[in-house]
Amino acid sequence: MRSLLDQRGDEAEDLLAWVRTQPPTPTLIVEAVSRWVDSFTEEKLNGIRFISANPLLISGLTGRDEQPRVGAGLSLLADELGRLLPRRSPEAIVRLRMALLSINAAVAAAAATDAPDSAVVGAARRTARLLTHDLVADGERDG
Repeated sequence: MRSLLDQRGDEAEDLLAWVRTQPPTPTLIVEAVSRWVDSFTEEKLNGIRFISANPLLISGLTGRDEQPRVGAGLSLLADELGRLLPRRSPEAIVRLRMALLSINAAVAAAAATDAPDSAVVGAARRTARLLTHDLVADGERDG
């Protein structure tokens, strides 16, 4: 389990490093969130399910007051991308974070269904795209 958390932490940190090398435009929000959500595979869903079902185990691995590296990396990524929002508001920040966490929401929503893993991943990807495109469009509507 620790290796899964470390792997996802590495992936979040790598994505953050990549974002910092890109031109700072609102469309980077769409691309970065898509890269994050697209990195999820059906195989990684089992890890998310396990983490969701065992929060005490996860806190034991990371320390009581410490979040897993993946969570810290995603927070930094959300902060970095939040600076690119055309209309930065508390609601827009929450919507951006929701897009990054769309895979977690899809896993939770599918828990009481017989949806195959491919549908869960597909729903997360579509939701993330819709949220990020809407965030970028907010600025275009104003412009």
